[in-house]
Amino acid sequence: MAAEQNIKIPFLTWLLLVAELKKRGKGRQESGAFLLGKTGATKRRIETFVCYDDLDPSALLSGVVVFHGSGFSALWEYCAKNSLQVLADVHTHPTRDVRQSYIDKSHPMIPVPGHIGLILPRYGNTSKCSLVGVGIHVFQGQGCWKSFSHNDPGAPVSLSLW
Repeated sequence: MAAEQNIKIPFLTWLLLVAELKKRGKGRQESGAFLLGKTGATKRRIETFVCYDDLDPSALLSGVVVFHGSGFSALWEYCAKNSLQVLADVHTHPTRDVRQSYIDKSHPMIPVPGHIGLILPRYGNTSKCSLVGVGIHVFQGQGCWKSFSHNDPGAPVSLSLW
């Protein structure tokens, strides 16, 4: 993984994100968000996030994430208005298993090689101060993914102070 693909998530942003996904999932349904930021010459840093159901109010109604085209229109509008880019996405799973489901693998939220998808276990009931237990998945294109755990030397995501 090239250095320019590494993403830094500030601890405070991570804490707020995990708490928000857990709250929206209510302990019984999946939830998710897009992680937004700006890219620099050698780094990518998350500045904020926007939850799926803020963009597509029906995204969480079935218990699993079903994100519709209108939500993408709202996402691109939000990004343009705030001069941000989608750097990754995150969603929760019901169990400790943070491997991608068949649907996750077959339908990346942003189907561009290098896009990163994170999966949190137990509907977001996970650490608010580390990436322990989080699945990190990088889309390679043509249905292929490369997966990492938080402590893999080549993991493309890490937490930072700011």
